[in-house]
Amino acid sequence: MSLSDENGLRRRSFLIGSGAVLTASVLGAPPAQASPPFPGDYDGSDLWLRYEPVADPGVLARYRAALGAIVVENADRAKVHRHTANLSMAPGSTEHLVESTLAAARDELVRGLGGLLGRPVPVANGCPDRAVVVGTPESSPLVRGLVPARDLTPLGTDGYLIRSLSRGGRRVIVIAGNTDVAALYGTFAFLRHLQAQQPVAELKLSSVPRINHRYLNYWETERLYAGNNATGTGGLDGETGAMFDFTATGASAGLNLPVILDRYLVAARAMASLGLNGLTINNVNANSFYLTPAAIEQEAALADALRPYGIKLAVSINYAAPTDARFAPDTLTREQLDPYSAQFRDWWTRRARQLQAAIPDFLGFTVKANSEGQPGPQDLGYDHGDGANGIAAAVAPLGMRIFWRTFVYNADVDPDRLKRAYLEFGPIDAEPRPDGTTGRFAGNVFLQTKNGPLDYQAREPANPLFGRMEHTNQAIELQITQEYTGQNTMLCYLGPLWEEVLKSDTYATGADGRLLAKRLVGHVVDGTAQGHPDSAIVGVANFGNADNLTGHHFAQANLYAFGRLAWDWTLPARDIAADWVRLTWSNRDFVVRAIVAMMMGSREALVSYQTPLGVAHQFRSSDHYGPNPAERLARDDWSPVYYNKADSTGLGYDRSPTGSGFTAQYFPVLAARYGDLETTPENLLMWFHHVPWDRRMRSGRIFWDELVYRYQTGVHYVSWLRQAWDSLEPHVDARRFAEVKAKLAAHEADAGSWRDTCVGYWQGFSGRAIPTDGPLAIAIVVGGRTIGGFDAGAPSSTVPLAAGASPRITKVVPAHPAVRCEVLSQAAGVPGRAVVRVTGKTFFGPILKDYVFDFTR
Repeated sequence: MSLSDENGLRRRSFLIGSGAVLTASVLGAPPAQASPPFPGDYDGSDLWLRYEPVADPGVLARYRAALGAIVVENADRAKVHRHTANLSMAPGSTEHLVESTLAAARDELVRGLGGLLGRPVPVANGCPDRAVVVGTPESSPLVRGLVPARDLTPLGTDGYLIRSLSRGGRRVIVIAGNTDVAALYGTFAFLRHLQAQQPVAELKLSSVPRINHRYLNYWETERLYAGNNATGTGGLDGETGAMFDFTATGASAGLNLPVILDRYLVAARAMASLGLNGLTINNVNANSFYLTPAAIEQEAALADALRPYGIKLAVSINYAAPTDARFAPDTLTREQLDPYSAQFRDWWTRRARQLQAAIPDFLGFTVKANSEGQPGPQDLGYDHGDGANGIAAAVAPLGMRIFWRTFVYNADVDPDRLKRAYLEFGPIDAEPRPDGTTGRFAGNVFLQTKNGPLDYQAREPANPLFGRMEHTNQAIELQITQEYTGQNTMLCYLGPLWEEVLKSDTYATGADGRLLAKRLVGHVVDGTAQGHPDSAIVGVANFGNADNLTGHHFAQANLYAFGRLAWDWTLPARDIAADWVRLTWSNRDFVVRAIVAMMMGSREALVSYQTPLGVAHQFRSSDHYGPNPAERLARDDWSPVYYNKADSTGLGYDRSPTGSGFTAQYFPVLAARYGDLETTPENLLMWFHHVPWDRRMRSGRIFWDELVYRYQTGVHYVSWLRQAWDSLEPHVDARRFAEVKAKLAAHEADAGSWRDTCVGYWQGFSGRAIPTDGPLAIAIVVGGRTIGGFDAGAPSSTVPLAAGASPRITKVVPAHPAVRCEVLSQAAGVPGRAVVRVTGKTFFGPILKDYVFDFTR
C-alpha cells in the first residue's frame, strides 16, 4: 500500500500545473525561518529508518496521547536458528543482534516510537491503555482475543493488518499477522505511517504481497557504485567497496565475517521494512569461493544475523564449479558436467547439503550460463532446459529453487541480439511432454528475465518473454544499481521506469486466441495472468560500504521503490516517491512537492539526453557511463554502432517484418503495432525502425529536429534540477545537501557531454544544421537590434555590437509563448556579460537554461 492510499486517507498531489514552472508560488512559500529536520552532519546511513522527532506540535501531541506502551507477548520465545555459536557485532557497533523475529519487531518499535515521540515508550506486559500490541494468534493471547481468525485467514503467511480497537475502556493499536515475519512487516508499515505523520485514530489497514519471492541479487564485484572511495567501486582500509566483508585485508581484516557490522543490520532492517525476503549474496559471474567450507561458515553467520528479519540467503553459482580445484578431491572433469549424469547431480546435492547444514533455510542457486563467457550446458551440447533441470533435480529434495537467467545472446542464434533469448528458451517452454503436459522446465526452476529484451536501458519495450513462457515459472529482474542510468553520479529515480514496465500490456492471449483478462507484465509476474501458483521478482541491488550505503543519497529511493513495487506492483511511482521523501528528507509539504517533482522527471530527462526516441546502448564500453556512439568493438553486438545503424538515410535498428523480424516475438496486437512505423510509439521508434531524418513527427518537427530537441530538453531539465535543489538549502541538512549539490553539478556537465557527443555524431550522417529553435529558444533586443539563433547547448554566446550601441538588453523574445524569461544581470559596458534565465515546461517537467551573452565591439 502507498501511504497516500492506505485506508482511503487524503491524497497529496504534487502535479505541476500545465505550463507552470516550479517557483515559490507553485510549491507553496517556505516558512520564513526553517531548520532542517536532521543534524547537519547526518550521513544518510539510516536510509529511510531514521526516526527523527515529529516536528509538528499538534501531530506530536496526538501521537503521544495515543501511543503509551509497547506489548509484544512472548517476543523472545521463538528463537530463530543460529549456526554460529560466537556470533557477535564488531567493536563499537551501534546496532545489535536479535534472536527472534518478534524481538526485532519489539526493538524496532522501541527505536521508532522513542525517536518519533522524542521520549522513550516503555515495553509493558498485559494490555495497558494506549498500547501498541504486536504478534500472531500463536504467540499472543492478546492478539488471539482482539482479532478474529476470519480476519487473519486471507492474509496468508506474509500479510498483516493494523487496527485501532477499544476493549474494556482501553484503547489499543494491534499489529497482527499469521506469522512472526508478517507481524514484523506490519510493524514497519505502522512506523512508516507515523513517519509520514498520518492519523492514528480509526486505523483499519491491511496488506498482502502480490508476489511470493521478493529477492535482491547482490553483485559484490560488478556494477557496484556504492563503495566508500571516490569512484564508488573501490574500497578503503582493505575493504573492496562491497556490502559484506568476506576477504578484507589490512586494517579491515578483523572485520570479516563472521563479525557482523552495523551496515549489515541496517540493510536487513531496510529490506524487512519493504517486505523483501531473499538475498543472493554474490555476482552472477560467480566465484566458486562462495561454495567452499570456509565461505559457507561466513555465509552462515550472515544468515544468522539476517534471519530474524525474514531474509534468507542464496548463492550465485558457476555451472562448471565441480571442476574447480578448490574442491579437490571432490572434483569432476569437464566431460562429467553432463546435466543428466549421476556424478553431476550428486556433486550439486553434496554442495547444497553442506550449505543447508549451516543454513537450514538456504534458498538455492542463481545461475548465469552460456552468456558472456560463463560456462553452461551448451558447452556439452545440451540446452538451458537440460542444465537448469539437472541442478534443479539435485536440490529439489532439499526444498531449494534454481533461478536460471535468460540473459543470453549467442550470436550464432540470430543476427539480431534481441531475438536470441526467446529463440533459445521459447521452444523449451512449448515442448510437449510424454505425460501430456507442455514445457520442460522443472517446477523448482524460475527463469529470471530482465524487464527489457536488451540490457537495463533507461527505456526498453517489455521483454517479449513475459507472457510467452506460459508453462514455466518466471521472475522479472530489475536493476536497482544504475549501470546505464547514471551510476552513483546522476539523479535518476527508477520508479517510473519500473511502473511503465510492470503496467505494460502484453496483449497475451489464451489457448483460444482471446486476450487474457489479466495480461499486464505485472500480472504475468505475479502469476495471475496464466495461473502460475508461484511468483518472484528480483532486483540487482545497489548496496555498498559507502556511508549512505548506496553511493548517492537519491539512489536510496530506487531501493525503496523496488521494495514497495515488489510487494505491490500496482502502486504509483509518484506516491512511492512522496512516501520516501517524507521518510528520508522532510515532512514539510513544500519540500516534499519540490523533491518529488525533481524525482519524477529525472528518468525521462535521462532518456532524453542519452537515448531519446528509442536509440539504445550508446555507452562507451569502458564503464557504461559516458557516450560513445561511434564505438565499434571486436564483438558486434557490444558496439554502439550495431544499435544506432546511423547512415545518411536515418537512424535506428529495423526490427520490423521487413527487417530482423523481432516484432513477431510479441503477441499479435503488439507485433502489428511495433511492426509499423506509423503506429510504433515515438519513444520506442528506433527500437523497431530505421527512421528517416526527414520523417515528420507528431510535434510537427522532422525527426532530426525532434531528436536534437529531445537532447536539449534532457539537459535543460538537469539545469532545472540544480536550481530546484539549491532553493532547498535552508531546509535540508548541510552534509547531504552539499553532497547532492556536488553530484548535480557533475550530472549537468555529463548530461551536456551526452548531448554534444551524440548530436555531433548524428550530424555527420544527417548533414543537417543544428536547429536553434529548441524548447527554450529566445531572441534578445539589444542596441536596437533583434538577435537570435543562439545555440542552447553552448556555454556562452558572443554578440558583437555596433560602436556606441548600448549593451543593455531591452527585451527578451521567447520562441514559445509559455516560456518565461528573466534578465539576471546586465552588462556594465562593452566588453561585458549579461545573463538571461529562461524557464519552461516539457512533457516530463520543468526545464531551465541560463543564456550567457558576451558583448563585444
